Amino acid sequence: MKHLPVIVAVLVAALTFLPPSKKAEGPVATALIGASRSDRSHLKGIYLSLADVTEKDNGTLISTVGMWRQLHSNTLKLAAADMRGKYAGLDVAVEKVMADKFPLDDVPLSTSLVNQIAAACREVAKQSE
Repeated sequence: MKHLPVIVAVLVAALTFLPPSKKAEGPVATALIGASRSDRSHLKGIYLSLADVTEKDNGTLISTVGMWRQLHSNTLKLAAADMRGKYAGLDVAVEKVMADKFPLDDVPLSTSLVNQIAAACREVAKQSE
């Protein structure tokens, strides 16, 4: 018991040498400044799920970018309705991430395009942390 203060002091000193956790950067992260932890977590889950669904489908049922964008829109209407208008610029930020990762033209989905869409969803999720 008499060594407990020394152990605590050593642990505190050791923790000061750990690098700080890196904050997510990008347009979505900027739009979510001030967002609650639960909203961030919810948004992250939505986009990770969209990435998984897109990859599992691999262009079978969701065969064009237009169909994927409709799925994306409907998913947000159902799963994130309570966030609509809550974070100014979030919609534009998500579109920017999407546009940076894949063409938004309504073209058939190839394996490459499926991977790009999934990567965009994962980037939105990452910036939502």
